[in-house]
Amino acid sequence: MSLHIPEIALALLLVISVVAIAARRANIPYPTAFLLSGTALALIPGLPAITIPPEHILVIFLPPLLMEAAYFTSLRDFRSNLRPILQLAVGLVIATAAAVAFTFSGLIAGFGLAAGFVLGAIVSPPDAVAATAIIRNKRMPARIVNVLKGESLINDATGLVLYQFAVAAVLTGDFSLPAASLHFLWMVVVGVSIGAMLGMAFIHAFSYIRECSVEILSTFVVAYAAYMLGEAMETSGVLAVVTAGLVVGWHAPEKFPSSFRLPAEAVWEMAKFLLSGVVFLLIGLQIPGVVHRLSVYAPGALAAYAAIICLVTLLARLAWVFIVGYGVRFLFPSLRRNDPYPSWQNMFIVAWGGMRGVVSLATALALPLTLPDGTAFPYRDLMIFLAVSVIFFTLLVQGGTLPFLLSRLALSYDFSLLQEDWNARYAAVTQALRKISALAGDDSVYRPALERIRGHYLDRLASLGDGPNTPLVPTDIPGPQDHPLIQAEQRIWRDVLETERKTIITLRKSFSLSDDTMHNILRDLDLFSSRFGGEAA
Repeated sequence: MSLHIPEIALALLLVISVVAIAARRANIPYPTAFLLSGTALALIPGLPAITIPPEHILVIFLPPLLMEAAYFTSLRDFRSNLRPILQLAVGLVIATAAAVAFTFSGLIAGFGLAAGFVLGAIVSPPDAVAATAIIRNKRMPARIVNVLKGESLINDATGLVLYQFAVAAVLTGDFSLPAASLHFLWMVVVGVSIGAMLGMAFIHAFSYIRECSVEILSTFVVAYAAYMLGEAMETSGVLAVVTAGLVVGWHAPEKFPSSFRLPAEAVWEMAKFLLSGVVFLLIGLQIPGVVHRLSVYAPGALAAYAAIICLVTLLARLAWVFIVGYGVRFLFPSLRRNDPYPSWQNMFIVAWGGMRGVVSLATALALPLTLPDGTAFPYRDLMIFLAVSVIFFTLLVQGGTLPFLLSRLALSYDFSLLQEDWNARYAAVTQALRKISALAGDDSVYRPALERIRGHYLDRLASLGDGPNTPLVPTDIPGPQDHPLIQAEQRIWRDVLETERKTIITLRKSFSLSDDTMHNILRDLDLFSSRFGGEAA
C-alpha cells in the first residue's frame, strides 16, 4: 500500500483527534495515549513506514513547543528557583550520563566508555514537551511545576554538548574536557544572547505590524529564527528559543493588546496540541522498526538491557534529587534558613517527574551510520532501542502514575499564592474605582455609563471580601475561583448568558437576524462568558 503526503497528513489528523477524545475520557495523559497509538499503528501489516529525518524533527517541532512553554514560564519564579533548576539541568544530566556510561561499558563487552557517554547523553535530559504535556492541568505545588518546567527548558543544552563531544570521541578516539567546557560556555552565553536580542527586537517591531494575522504569524517566526540562528552559530538553539520566549513573555502583557492575545492564545493552543500529538505518534511509530533491526540480539538480553537503563536513569534521578536537595541545605545553614527542607513527598514528585521525549529520540536517530574508516557506528541500533525504551518507561510508568501519586501523597502547597492573587485583584479594583472617581469630575463624561461601571467595580470589590476566599472543600487545593459564593455567581451568569444565546439563535433561525449580526453578538457574549467558565454554544 502506498500513501502520499496528503493521505498521511489526513490519517495523522484523524488519529490525533480520535486518540485525544479517548484519552480525555479515560483520563490518560495525551503523550502516553499518542505514544501507545503510534506503536499500535506501526504493527498494522502493510502499513508503510512514516519517518522524518531526525534533524528535521528538531527543527520542525522543537522551536514552537519550546517557545510556548517559555512564554508561559514566570521569569520571577524561574529566577527564584534557579539553583534547583541548574542542579537538575546541569548536574543531574552529567551525573545520569556518567551512571549510564559506566554501567553499560562494564555490562557489555566492547561497548566502551565513549559509547556509554553517547548513550547517557541521549537519555539523560528530560524533555520540555513531555514535561509540560504531562503536568498540564495537574494539581501540584507551584514550585514543583516551576522546577520541572525550568529544568526541561534548559537541560537540553547540557545533554547536547555531552552528546556532541561523546560522538566525536567515538569517531576520533579523542576527548578534551577543557574543549568541552569552553564549548558549553559558548553555547550558553551566545545562545542566551541570541535569544535575548531576537526577543527584544520582536517586542520593538511588534507595534509596527498592526495586523492581527501577521502578528500571530510573527510569534512563530521568532521561535524558528531563534533556533535556526542559534544552530547556525554552533551554539544552543534550544537556549536561544527559551530566552526569546522568556523575554517576549515578560513584555507581552504590556505590549500585546487584548485583540491580539485572545486569537493568539487559541492559535498557539491548537499548534501545541497538533505538534505534540504528531511528535509522540512518530515516536511510537519507530518502535517496531527499531526492534526489527535488533534481531541479532536475544529477546531476553534486549529486555534486560532496557530494564537496566530505565532503572539506572530512574535511580540516578532519585538519588540526585534527595542527596543534593537535602545535602546543600545541610551544608549551608544560611540557605536552609531561607529555603527550609522540603517534604519528602515533594522531593519524590520532582524525582518522579523527569519524562523523556522528542530530544532523546532525535539525538538517537541522528547518530552517524559509520565511523571514518567505514565500519558501522558501534551499537547504534541498540542505542536507539534503549533510548526509545527510556522514553516509553518515563511516559508510560512515571507519567501514567503521576496523577495517582498526586492524589495519594500529602504534598506541601504554598498558599501564599492565594494571598498574592487577592492582593493583585484588590489593588486593580481599587485603582479602577479611584479612576472612576476622578472621571466623575469631568463634565464631558456620560454619567449613566459611569455609574453602571462604578456599580460593576463595587460588586467586584464586595466579592473579594476581606482576604483570600475559603475553599469549598477544605481538603482541596484552593484556587482563586473556588469560593462557594463565586461559584454560585458563576452559575447564575452562565444560565443568564445561555438564555441570551438561545434568544439570538432563535431570531436567526426565524430569519429575523442576519448571520453577520448574530456572529458579532455571539462573539461579545462568548468573550464575556469566558470570565465565568462558560461554554460557547
